[in-house]
Amino acid sequence: MKVLREKSKTLRDLLEPAVMDKILTAGSVRSYSDGQVIQERGDTQPGLSVITSGQVVAGNVGLDGSLLASALLRPGETFGEFTLFAGLPRTQTLWSQGRTDICHVRATRFMKLFDADPSIARAMITLTLQRNYELMEFLDAQRRLSLPARVARLLLISVDAEAGSEAIECRHEDLAFMLGVSRVATGKALGRLEADGLVVRRYGYIEIPDVQAMRSMIAAEDPFFPIAQR
Repeated sequence: MKVLREKSKTLRDLLEPAVMDKILTAGSVRSYSDGQVIQERGDTQPGLSVITSGQVVAGNVGLDGSLLASALLRPGETFGEFTLFAGLPRTQTLWSQGRTDICHVRATRFMKLFDADPSIARAMITLTLQRNYELMEFLDAQRRLSLPARVARLLLISVDAEAGSEAIECRHEDLAFMLGVSRVATGKALGRLEADGLVVRRYGYIEIPDVQAMRSMIAAEDPFFPIAQR
């Protein structure tokens, strides 16, 4: 499964190497094979987990067996904050994508480091606000934009701002999972984009021949001015 997501800073990016090493030393590393379940929705065991290698897919399986993928976590990223700071159960089921190594730090050990070093608190607050920002942007697009525009926006999410053309590795079902719609609806939206010359569907990937033209299409439908991020 391919999950599209903006490139964002991780805990490893925000902390000095020596501080990050203290956190990893306080935990224990466990290796997961491809597709192995790392945590289940509803788990309550408190602690912080740091991905040290590989990737993790976050999502949930419905009672009808349908899967809604919500995020792809990369090395340096964390999960488990709900259990640490709010005493809340975990909301997502996590699976490893490829061989993945994760350092699990127990709550008592992590909180000792957290209380002793203000830089950890600043980094955790930054990550939380960053995730909230991404969520607000996603929910806003869900309410305001048509499905073709939302598909286009998702395809562009990891494309460099100045790119002329791009090839995005993903399948129709991957896009459907991330947007929470059916594969049929996603196929129709892609067909609309293809008819307008904005995408070319290939086996296993989607070509965007003119990135700026696709951005212009989204802007024409979006009544709000874009925000330039630093």
